[in-house]
Amino acid sequence: MSDIKVDQVVTQTFYQIPQIFMARIEKKYSAEGKVKEKIKITSEYVKKLSNDAKLAYGALYNRCMLSIQSYKDGKFDFVDDTGSIFLIYTVEDMMDLLDRGKTTIHKIKKELKDAGLLREVSQGANRPNRLYLQNVDASLQEYEYYEAVVISSGRDKGKVIYTHVKTLDATGNIIFDLSSQKSSNDENGSSKNERPTNPVKSMKNGGSDSERPNSDTQGVQILNGTNTKTTKTELLNDTNRYRDESPLSDLSNSEAFQMGQHSFLTDKTILRLSLFGKEAKNLENKIFQAKRQVEKTYSSLLRNEQILGEVWATELEREIEKLIFKVKTGENEGKSIQNIAGYFYQMMVRFWKMAVLIESEQGFTNVMNQSNYAKANPNECPSLIGYYYPEKLEEQQLDHYLYQLSFQG
Repeated sequence: MSDIKVDQVVTQTFYQIPQIFMARIEKKYSAEGKVKEKIKITSEYVKKLSNDAKLAYGALYNRCMLSIQSYKDGKFDFVDDTGSIFLIYTVEDMMDLLDRGKTTIHKIKKELKDAGLLREVSQGANRPNRLYLQNVDASLQEYEYYEAVVISSGRDKGKVIYTHVKTLDATGNIIFDLSSQKSSNDENGSSKNERPTNPVKSMKNGGSDSERPNSDTQGVQILNGTNTKTTKTELLNDTNRYRDESPLSDLSNSEAFQMGQHSFLTDKTILRLSLFGKEAKNLENKIFQAKRQVEKTYSSLLRNEQILGEVWATELEREIEKLIFKVKTGENEGKSIQNIAGYFYQMMVRFWKMAVLIESEQGFTNVMNQSNYAKANPNECPSLIGYYYPEKLEEQQLDHYLYQLSFQG
């Protein structure tokens, strides 16, 4: 390991990643030397592309530069009839180049295509597709202005709080202005990224199939509402149903837990929780306690609605599996988790905060559609959170994003 010196000769080559892919911060100071304003130079690329996708663009761009040099040397292997550079990279080639799995490579390509940075042209059966890397769009640059306020008293005295007050596009047009913000409304009078303010019940409840499902209990009905009396014979027959069953004393805590009502939790989640025996019910309660706490904290982002647990039910299975892994790993390493319920509660708070963040950024309908796709295609989309955030957010970064959205909502 050695420092980079000012007089050293360049001995290494690097991939070039466009600056527009990365956020930059500029600060303005008052005459007293205090921060009065922060400007964040960002873009849609920063917000939408994962680090893997950004690195992939840099690697593919490097290959394009080599092809341009080859063209100047009289080699036309990777130039089409229009003069455009194309690349021949199979999924396996990209797996080797980026040291990533097949699922990640497919996601990287999808991100680049969605961002208008890659197009793919089929060459027919048994021939690899041509990849055409696209130029970045400089007009997507944005300038976010944050007003700095220094807390003058209390425990946080001296701390600087930044409030997002304005966003300008590359040409200086206003995208967001806190002082005169008026969300563009759709036909229902809500922003396109907002949840429906008056959701229509799902078709299963007699409503539209395009909105949130009703949370009322399903499938409970009395086929003959006029006959509510139970005869002595019926009662006797009903009692006899349990004659050959084991007594309650023989029923394990895990079995008893699985017999309960568990709201939106999937069978897999219930089964995994039941492995904790007596602690299972307490852990289940932590799921709902954390959900209520996050809903209360971020009620403005949720428009005073609840997070629809069914959308995140499959993703929740992964969280339980993470908990089991942490517990067992800790036991094997002699570092047992002393307060499993408390540890799990913190996991759940973060989980539901990620749910709020993703729904607020992507829009409820988009997330619900992606959730349904993930359930139907688990191999292509094994994680809903991982789909939107392949890189795990630090807790501070997560809170910062939610803080920003609170002022935009």
